[in-house]
Amino acid sequence: MVNDVAYQARTPEFWQACDAICDASEYYVGGSFYDGKGEPSQSNAVSHGCAPARFRQIAVLNTRRAV
Repeated sequence: MVNDVAYQARTPEFWQACDAICDASEYYVGGSFYDGKGEPSQSNAVSHGCAPARFRQIAVLNTRRAV
């Protein structure tokens, strides 16, 4: 498990690196009440579901901000 990262890959390599996806019991719907759009800002619920997945050999970029 990694935190504060982003990945970089082309679509074919990304999906070829996926070697495991959890079943429906791990599926989770997350979301936010703010979509970051509009001037002035708007309140719009945005969400999507996903299951944890495991990838190997993907270029991972550290996005942690120095404080």
